[in-house]
Amino acid sequence: MWTCPTCKRIFRNTNQDHSCLLVDLETHFVNKQQNVIDTFEKIKNAILLFDGVRINSVKGAILFRAKSTFLAVKPKSSFLDIEFILDEKIEEFPIHKTVQASKLKWAHFMRIGSPDEVDEQLLEWIGKAYEVCCV
Repeated sequence: MWTCPTCKRIFRNTNQDHSCLLVDLETHFVNKQQNVIDTFEKIKNAILLFDGVRINSVKGAILFRAKSTFLAVKPKSSFLDIEFILDEKIEEFPIHKTVQASKLKWAHFMRIGSPDEVDEQLLEWIGKAYEVCCV
């Protein structure tokens, strides 16, 4: 593990490429609809039950990580863009895009706009992403 001397974030690889532009978590929610805040809180509360999870709030996203980042959340005015990594490609709704991130991993992209969309299926995918990236 390597700690960036500038931002003090911890990474698996020495001199790993990253942004040192840390911001307060609250800045991501300025001028956002209440449903965005409530949806994020529901996701955050579920994920913080996982072992060793830390939140890194950088300029462009809120990153959830343990040994590695397994979930990125980007608050927009009326919804959340979320991205998670799995070791399989899933192309079912509500995933709207899947990109091969490496030989054995795929990035999955979703947009969710209400706490009701934080369902059992989404939490299962996020749990698998945690296992793939951090266990």
